[in-house]
Amino acid sequence: MKVQFITALFTIFTMALQTIFAVPVNKDLQKMAETEREFSATAVKEGFRDSFIKFFADDGIGFGPAPQLTKEVLTKTAPQTAPRKVVFRWQPYFCDMSLDGDLGYSTGPVIYEDVSGSNRPPRHGLYFSVWQKQTDGNWKVAVDMGTATPQAVAAQDVNYEVAKNPDGISQSKAKKLDKGNFDSLDADFSAEIAKSGLVNAYNAWLSDEFRVHRNGIMPILTKAELKKYLDGTNGKLSFKQMGGKISNLKDLAFTYGSFHFDGNDSPSGYYVHVWRRNKTENWKLVADIFNELPKN
Repeated sequence: MKVQFITALFTIFTMALQTIFAVPVNKDLQKMAETEREFSATAVKEGFRDSFIKFFADDGIGFGPAPQLTKEVLTKTAPQTAPRKVVFRWQPYFCDMSLDGDLGYSTGPVIYEDVSGSNRPPRHGLYFSVWQKQTDGNWKVAVDMGTATPQAVAAQDVNYEVAKNPDGISQSKAKKLDKGNFDSLDADFSAEIAKSGLVNAYNAWLSDEFRVHRNGIMPILTKAELKKYLDGTNGKLSFKQMGGKISNLKDLAFTYGSFHFDGNDSPSGYYVHVWRRNKTENWKLVADIFNELPKN
């Protein structure tokens, strides 16, 4: 009897500790991730055109390869009538959300499967989508860019991880923020690259928790990995911002545009940046996504 009583007390104590120290569920982030899964399921069922029209915002940006209003472009495109040759699906495995729950992003593995009967092996990639809550409470894609990977970054049944944001600004402090240098973020970053060099500039501007996506490689998540990658790339890099959005509390934002090597006016490709305010109110880069144009 005494053993049962002690066991019962231990169980109650354990449950109490779990309640006290449990990480609160972010319902906005949860809803965004659920919508991402719904988007993928719709793409499998209805195809690329109809699913992207359904889940992109009216002003949502995709890249083909230059930035374009995805919903507008696809609406003008005739629905596909021939059998699909490729079906693709994806799954969120890393998500982040603004403090006010109005702007967030998710990323995860994409698998492209051949259904034409040719028995081609599946191809793998990594999607990256920024989502914005609409006035009706629904979530729509604000900007989206994908990259190819040499293998799957995770299984399709993976559970998503939530960004820890160890140096993120508090909600009480964020309520007093203005947008800071949001309008010139990419120009300021370009100036730092020109002044300090690629590796030093990225080290100075990156958040403690970040991700870098490039075609043909796995995501880069540490500064040591990033230095190794950057040491083998063209150091004369600059950005030309073409658009972006900022959250209600001005703690999370994204920008997008073209990137250029060696000062050329012609773009070398296009990028999406996601920025988060840190405890000292500075914008820090948390996501750096590139799609290079094919070289002639």
